[in-house]
Formats: sequence, structure tokens, C-alpha cells
Amino acid sequence: MSFYWKTLILGNYQGEINLYMGLRKKYFINSAVLCFGVMLSHVSIAESAEYHFGTGLLKFDYAEYNDSNVFLDGETGFIPGIVLKRKQHYQRSYTELVGQFHANTIQYNGQTQGGTPLQTESDAIIIDTFFRFGLYFDAARNHSPYVGLGYRYWLRNIHPGYDINGNPVAGLLEQYYWNYLLAGYEGYFSISDNVEMGFDIRSTFMLNGKMDVNFLGYNNYDDTQVNLGNEFGARFAIPIKIKIRKHSLIVVPYYEIIDIGKSNTVRVTSGGAATTTFIYEPRSETRNIGINITWVW
Repeated sequence: MSFYWKTLILGNYQGEINLYMGLRKKYFINSAVLCFGVMLSHVSIAESAEYHFGTGLLKFDYAEYNDSNVFLDGETGFIPGIVLKRKQHYQRSYTELVGQFHANTIQYNGQTQGGTPLQTESDAIIIDTFFRFGLYFDAARNHSPYVGLGYRYWLRNIHPGYDINGNPVAGLLEQYYWNYLLAGYEGYFSISDNVEMGFDIRSTFMLNGKMDVNFLGYNNYDDTQVNLGNEFGARFAIPIKIKIRKHSLIVVPYYEIIDIGKSNTVRVTSGGAATTTFIYEPRSETRNIGINITWVW
């Protein structure tokens, strides 16, 4: 059984090693607690609150490139999810806490270090939560700039498989996670008495991005962590709000840009002792298209 991982640098080792990329669990409880704390501190002066619950579908498109911008590997596929929100209104402002969870098995396309193509499947779990504070520019509360803080992680579990020559390739567990700043502007326009259409333009910036790797016992390598290159991102959405009596149905198609810079290079250890193996994570680009549908009460 061999392994694949495109960011593996071998010291004096002779021969080809094949590694996959995958999954390592990381929780976001501290960020969520912080968001709830900030929001609850305003309850005494709040005017009204909205609760959103619904579903989402994400067309995931991730690709990694080497220093010469040559494609290394990528993952694509549709990932369903759920969406939860709580929005608190004040006289001239609002706070909002959002949580999104997506999970599915998607397609992995890559190559060995020797350039042999391979395909397999990958389990993807993506959690994104953020808190934002916005100011209303008009009495109708239709336009507002906002700022916020979020947390995102992505767990990968790339399945064992075979390259195109029939050689077995084993799996690897991996996780990406980071905090991020966000700033944006949203607005709504009335289409009819019961329908509003709007826009939501947002810029993000990664903070303290990390990637954890678990070699699943290969060569008795210890779990290893690298620091990701922090980059800017963006999100463009066109929300449509349909009023139904005292409630609303909101449909939000969106396009999302997430870039990750090349990481530092780290020596791998085995049982705490240094080895001649080094790893790094190449730069990547994620271009997602998605839609969220939520019921508001």
C-alpha cells in the first residue's frame, strides 16, 4: 500500500510515496460563545428579533496550485447543508449570529508525485459561523454597512483508492481552520407589496489560518501542523425576501471566493524525534456557488 500527498518533501528517502489529503476534527465552541455573549449583551435595549432556519446547497470547487501555477489537485461536488440565524434589531442598528453546516461525499482529482493521475472520493464537512454588527442608513432599514468576525473549518477525508495504473493509494486525514474578519454592505429594494430583492457584498480576511495533518500511522509520523498563508476573500449574494402573512421566506443565491496562501515548511517528527521529511501546503483557490433558503419568524 502506498500513499499520496502533493506537499510531501522527502529528505534522503528513495522511492515514490503517495499520500491523500483529508480530515481532522476541530470545534468552534469558543467563537460561538463569544458571538452569543456579544449579542445577548444588547437584549435589554433590543426592539425585535428574527429567527431563521433553513437549508442550503453548495457547489464546491477547490483547486491547489504549485509555485508555477500548475494545477496539483482539487475537489468538486454538491454539498447540502443547514442554516441557522438570529438577527436582533435596534433603532438604528442590528446584530446577527449565523451558523452554517455542510457535509457530503465529493469527487477528488489529483496525481501522484510522479505525475500519475488518480481519482477517488472525499468526505467533506464545512462549518462556517460569524457574528456581524450593522448600521441602518434609512428609517426603512433597507440599507446598511456591517462588520464582523467569523470562524471557518473544513474537514477532508479522502478515500483510499487506485491510480490509473492500478497501484493502491491509501488515505490521509487533514483539516483547515481559521478566524476571519468581514466587512460589507447590503441593501433591499421593493419589487411588490410582498416581495423584496437585494444585494449583499462582502470582503473577508483570514486570521491565523492553520492546517492539521494526521498520517494515520504511516512511518509512525506524528500529527503535524502548518501555518496557512492568510488571504482576502469575498462573497456576492442576491437575497430575495417573500412575505407570507407575519413571516417570510428568504432565497439567497451567492458566489463565494476563498483563497489560501502557501504555508510554511515544517519538519515531520516520529515519536517526537525529527525525521528527514518536510511538508508544506501549496496555495489554493476555492470558487463556490450556492443557494440558501430560510424560513423567518
